[in-house]
Amino acid sequence: MKIFKHRGDIYISKSNGKKSREEHILLILLVVIVIFTVAFFGILSQKYSSVKEFFAGENVTVTEQVNTVEKLPKISGKSNFLIIETDDEESVIHFAFLVQADKDTQSYKVCSLSPNTDIDGQSLYDLYSLGGGATIQTKLTSYLGVNIDYYASMKTNDFIEFVNKLGTYIYPSTDVIKFSNENPDDKYSVRIGKGEQKLSGSETADILRYYSNDMVDYSKANQIILYGLTELFNEENFENAEAIFRLFINSSTTNITVRDFQDNIDSLEVFCKKNRDIAVYSAKIKYSQSNVLTPKSVQEIKGYFSK
Repeated sequence: MKIFKHRGDIYISKSNGKKSREEHILLILLVVIVIFTVAFFGILSQKYSSVKEFFAGENVTVTEQVNTVEKLPKISGKSNFLIIETDDEESVIHFAFLVQADKDTQSYKVCSLSPNTDIDGQSLYDLYSLGGGATIQTKLTSYLGVNIDYYASMKTNDFIEFVNKLGTYIYPSTDVIKFSNENPDDKYSVRIGKGEQKLSGSETADILRYYSNDMVDYSKANQIILYGLTELFNEENFENAEAIFRLFINSSTTNITVRDFQDNIDSLEVFCKKNRDIAVYSAKIKYSQSNVLTPKSVQEIKGYFSK
């Protein structure tokens, strides 16, 4: 099309004008893309060291987490413990139990015993009155056919103080218990509901006594001990292990020495840091009417606590 309004006017082609506008728009878009690309890679360079790292996405994060996992010491062997709790006058045993720290399988094994357990005509307290926890340790080792390495006996208030030092723990109770004993010289009571219960040292002592003497249920006693072990032997308490061990030594009569503590510090670290990942086992036992362990129960204990 020609537009000649005046001499000297320019000849304008409609098709060329349209093409010129399209080129202008494309040029603007190209400039925008270049600016965006420069800005985009500038931001990425601050977060990622390479293109490969960028395209690896979440895999980089996973690799970093794996590399920061703490390596725990290698441990092996098995250690058996006998724990006894008495009244403050040491005139009666409230409860007693065996614990094995199995370092080979990284597990706890527990067996609660009746304080009235009869061994060759003598109860645990008869043995205790003759020579304390050491006499019971020796007699049980012979009777059960398993090597009990260590013993510790604690009076009620010392046991409560020691557990309180470790802290509280959660026990998922399946029972409602409202109990008070009628012995004026050694009173105690238990008040607990169903569901998750936060247990302190005092509550632990009372409920273990209850399941060991009054409402006899050694499996329930085992459960409480296992929940306590897997929750209270934790990373925080490991960091404070020396102070806790000093309290243990001062609160108990035991054959565990400072050298034993030092020699087993790696095992303590693994069990504390793995915490609730430690496997647990409960030995189920029964007694005859005369408070003698049944032959099957003796074999059950031997199966769990042999090395």
